[in-house]
Amino acid sequence: MRASRCGWAVLAAAALCAHVAAAAPDPRAAVAVPAVSKVTVVEPPAGDRVLVEAGLRIRAELDAAGLSNRALTCAGGVASESCDATASAAAIALSRQDGLATIRVIASLPDGYELHRLIHVPPAAGGDDPQVLAVRAVELLRDIYLDVPREIAHREAPPPAPAPPPTVAIAAVAPEPVVPLERTPMRVFLGAAVLGGRRGLGPAIAPVLGVTVPLRYGFALAGETAGPFSRLVGDVDTGTAATTQALVAAGGRFEISFGPISPFLALAGGVHFIRVEGTPSASKDSESAWAPLFAIGTGISVWFRRWLAATAQVETFYTQPMTDIRVGGMLVGRAGGPSLLAQVGLSVSLGER
Repeated sequence: MRASRCGWAVLAAAALCAHVAAAAPDPRAAVAVPAVSKVTVVEPPAGDRVLVEAGLRIRAELDAAGLSNRALTCAGGVASESCDATASAAAIALSRQDGLATIRVIASLPDGYELHRLIHVPPAAGGDDPQVLAVRAVELLRDIYLDVPREIAHREAPPPAPAPPPTVAIAAVAPEPVVPLERTPMRVFLGAAVLGGRRGLGPAIAPVLGVTVPLRYGFALAGETAGPFSRLVGDVDTGTAATTQALVAAGGRFEISFGPISPFLALAGGVHFIRVEGTPSASKDSESAWAPLFAIGTGISVWFRRWLAATAQVETFYTQPMTDIRVGGMLVGRAGGPSLLAQVGLSVSLGER
């Protein structure tokens, strides 16, 4: 009987030990080891003392906040394929762009979205202070997880806005555009001219007045009048006579501009007038003659202002018929066969050049 009681007692003790052993938890199972760290801190370039210290301070800030973290070296940057920083819930990377400290945060949200934040911290805002960089990096991480809604995909669309009341549309008649009149920058030329003939009809000086009206593509209309040119012809043997000449011409001009320098070619037609008055030694009455002329010439304008230029021009003109001047039966001059006209003066533009 005693032996039987002892046997039950042993069984009961063994059962109690087994029950206690089954109820006690395994101390190794009480520690939950995550598959990946919650935050990855990408190690900055080793040669940058400020960023290296800031990276260490970031990990200290994460430790103080109770967030698991790890350090990771990414040779190609946090976004490169060889870097597994995105395997964490978030990643923080420090670098420099154009000399400015740069903080980059990549966060994977529970709803599958991935956010990227990138800020530049200039030196005036603490870009050279490791403590400031660490605090701003952690605050940027907190802003991402606090400010972004988690259920964007499940948010219902807002109800449609009520339809506006019907309105009667009145078509407004647009006024016809006002086309401004094109202002023609007419030019006025004023200067001195030298006219010379042949067979003894020497050069004479007189004022000249010209007008030019530009058209398009370098072409322009031009007109001029010059005179009176007074000259004494003949000598002691033949006798002398006083000559007076004048001319009026109009035609076209082609001009090419090279900055302030504008060379041009000119063609014109007009009328030439000459008058001869005999002296006492020649004993001859005055005579005058009109003849049509054809002129060709070239010139150049140098613009000192947009409205003022110095202009020089040389023309050769022919008359039909030519005019011979005879004193005492001797030929002492010929006009228009050909005659040479040289001009120099100032051109004033009455509009934009």
